Formats: sequence, structure tokens, C-alpha cells
Amino acid sequence: MRKKQMARADVFPIGFWNYCPTAKLGPASVKDWADAGMTLTMSPEFDPRKDAVKDLRAILDAAHKRHIRMIVCDARSTWPALAGGEQAYRDGFAQAVKDFGSHPAVFGFHVGDEPDAANFDNACRACRIQKELAPSLTPFLNLLPWFEGVETHVGFAKWSHYLDAYVERAKPELLCYDCYAQMNPSPLDGFWGLEMYFANLREFQEASARHGIPFWATLLSVGHFKYRCPREDDLRWQLNTAVAHGAKGLLWFFFYMRQPHDNYRVAPVDEHWERTETYEWLSRVNRTFLKWHAPVMRTLALRKVSHVGRAWGGIPLLDGKGRALAAQADQPLIVSEFADPRGRAYVAVVNNSQAQSTHATLTVGGVKPRLFRVEWEAVESEIQAAAGGASRGDDFARVVRWLAPGQMEVFRVEDQP
Repeated sequence: MRKKQMARADVFPIGFWNYCPTAKLGPASVKDWADAGMTLTMSPEFDPRKDAVKDLRAILDAAHKRHIRMIVCDARSTWPALAGGEQAYRDGFAQAVKDFGSHPAVFGFHVGDEPDAANFDNACRACRIQKELAPSLTPFLNLLPWFEGVETHVGFAKWSHYLDAYVERAKPELLCYDCYAQMNPSPLDGFWGLEMYFANLREFQEASARHGIPFWATLLSVGHFKYRCPREDDLRWQLNTAVAHGAKGLLWFFFYMRQPHDNYRVAPVDEHWERTETYEWLSRVNRTFLKWHAPVMRTLALRKVSHVGRAWGGIPLLDGKGRALAAQADQPLIVSEFADPRGRAYVAVVNNSQAQSTHATLTVGGVKPRLFRVEWEAVESEIQAAAGGASRGDDFARVVRWLAPGQMEVFRVEDQP
């Protein structure tokens, strides 16, 4: 059993927000998750006053068989349960752990979503209590995104202070937040678009680096409010831009259509319980990433990220002072530098356009450097000089690639002795 659990931990976490009650889903629903490329997702909502333990355990059993881990959304684990006092919370969570905590599919328990100033202390306290009572599990709490004026909403003068206080008080094992501004109708204009999206990636990545814990991002898979319905290019763009900025886990908002669904539209599984075009696009984007870049990217540590052509969210423009010397294209790019546990250098380039393909040139520095492209299932293939516009000199290597919207290419850089 332990070996199987460890094997699942070697897979990049991709999941979704799940608002269905336990009684609405059954073990057969796990096939939809697996077919969509989900590897670590939220359970249906469980309330011991109306749901049976055996029903959620049956879903956990099915998830385990498909190597999917789960964040258990149990009413006894969320911070509102502290309203009855700390001892009542401890008693309720201890029973939740007894019911589900030893199951090999369980990653941790859900603490709550987007705490504001009034809920911050209880959210942090719930995280600490969970870790005390279930030290082998990971409490999961999702934070608000940063936006102009939100500081007063959370009670801190700077967003970095809010994140630092959360780490200090909650002792979390990861940071997670949601941001959907990237799917506004005109994301290139004003603050409520790419500026907000990349500012959040920067803030959470910097906090991740300060505290030595990973960060996850919740991305958008469902049109609602003003947010447009993401298409396949949008889904690919969101996933790869988040990973290029250091995200080590991804959740999609959301999977099953909420009822009533207001103006939510084209969820992966719709109000008729049918797979939609969004499901097919999301499945392809998730599974392509898992088969292509995820085996390498989950092991890499971000060293530097830059924008090319146009910068958003306080991310600097590429300065040529790292491994990546230069990059050119007729669309904006993201260039990221990583290192693996052995200290080997990697450079990734992402087409930062949501709509247009581009022909990009990337120049990498080193000592007679060789570039090895990360291909399907993380197999490496050396880029040959003079192949498809590529070239190499004593202190550089250059590669040229066509990139679809949001497409990422990853190269390992190897210097000559």
C-alpha cells in the first residue's frame, strides 16, 4: 500500500473544485476524473449529518485504483466548524480522520476558501489543529488573489505581509489561491486582466521562495460573470503560464455544473451530466502536460522568470544576465530558468499570447552549450546545430520553434567540459 501511495506522489497535482454532495456522485464518477487527467482533486462535499461514510469511502477506493489522491471536503474539517469552540472542532475533526484519514487516497482535508480578516485567525488555527491531529496529511486552504484594494479586506497593508502572516500562523505545507482575471473579455487592457493574473503569480511565487514551500494556482475552466468560456488555447495558456512561473500544483474552477447555475456556462460536465467541449479540451491539455513536461517540471526549482516583448504584473523583462540571453518573436513570450535536484540547468519558453501562434527564437548562454529538448514522456532529444534555424557557438546555443498559444518548450542546457 505504501509503495502505491508514494508512486502517486510522483505525479504532478492537477485537480478541480468539487461542489457536488457525496450523495450526488458515486465511484463511477472517478472515471470522468481520470479521463480528464486529474491526479489530485477535491472530494465531493461530505456532511456526516446527511451523508454515509461508506459512500465517500467507496469513491476514495475508486480514486485509489486510478492513482488519484483526494482532498477530503468534510464539513467537520473547515474553519466554520470552529464556531462551536475549539474542543468541538477537535472532536469533529478527530472523527473525520478516523472515518477517512487512513485511506491511502487521502492527501489531506479541506480547511476552507478565501479567508478574509474576520476569518483569518480561525482559518490558520484550523490548519494547525489538523496538522497536530493528522501529521501525515496536508491541510488544504485556498487564499484570496491579490487585487487593488484587497489589503483592507484581509487586514494587512501589503500582500506580502498577508502571505507571510499566513505562513507564520498556519504553518502550511503549500500556498494556493485562485485568480480568473486572465479570462476577462479584454485581458490586455487595464488592471483586471493579465496585469492582475501575473501580479498574483509573482506574489505567490515570491512567498513560496521566501518560505521554502510550493504554491498551487486555481485556474478557470468555466465561463461566468464577465469571464469568457475558456477554449483549448486558453486552457493551455493558463496551465503553462502558471507552471512557467513556478506553480507546483493546479486546480480548475470547476468541473461539475453548479445548481442553480446562474450564468455559469459550459462546465466540463454540464447541467445535463454530459461531457462538454470544455471537457474534451481540458482533458487533452491536462493529459498532454502530464505526458510531456510534467515528469520533468515537477522536479525543477524556479531560478528566474522573465517576460519578453511586454511585461505584466511586475515580472521583469528578459535582461540577458542569466542562462537565457535573448528571445525574439512577434508575440510576447515568457522565459523561465530552472535547476533540477542535481543542479542541471533548464530553460523554458512559453508563447504568452492567448490567441496567436508565433515563431520564437531562444538564445541560451554557456560554454559550448548543448540543448536537449524535453519531449514526450520526458525523453530528451539533442537540438542539432543548423537544424531548423538552430545554431551554436562557443558561448551560445540558439533554437527556433513554432509555438501555439500558450505552448511551452523546455530545454536542458549542458555545458561542454
